[in-house]
Amino acid sequence: MKQWALEQLAAIYDHDLYFASFVTAVDELNDYEAFYRAEAGQVNTIAEIIHHLDFYNDRFLSRFRGEEVTLLPSSYNTFLVDRNTTLNRLVGEADKTYRDFRKAIRFSSDEKMVMWSSELSRLWLHNAYHIGQIVHIRKEFGAWNKRTLLKG
Repeated sequence: MKQWALEQLAAIYDHDLYFASFVTAVDELNDYEAFYRAEAGQVNTIAEIIHHLDFYNDRFLSRFRGEEVTLLPSSYNTFLVDRNTTLNRLVGEADKTYRDFRKAIRFSSDEKMVMWSSELSRLWLHNAYHIGQIVHIRKEFGAWNKRTLLKG
């Protein structure tokens, strides 16, 4: 179970197979592209999506570690990004959370992994969905590296 979770985490974080990982999706992205809203109908910017992913990944990591996580009101906006932040900071925080999650899984018991398998599966799917959004937005406004080749 642990190996499965680590492989799934690698697929969304830093190992491209059938779809772009987070690392590939944000590679060569700049602040302008990350914070740009291409059209009025675009719900979220790439920066907002990165923040949203890190927000949930960090909360799940805290729960996985057995730490208390504060309940938030249902109206809490997980996409809201501080105007003073940078893409570098957002990506750095997300990267740290992914690495910390990998470490926590490596040091967890098999029993814990069995208990968390469904939760982690849903979290990884949530990540894959939003990483796909990042790639789609980048393609929409011509900021996707067409040389990126994925296996599959």
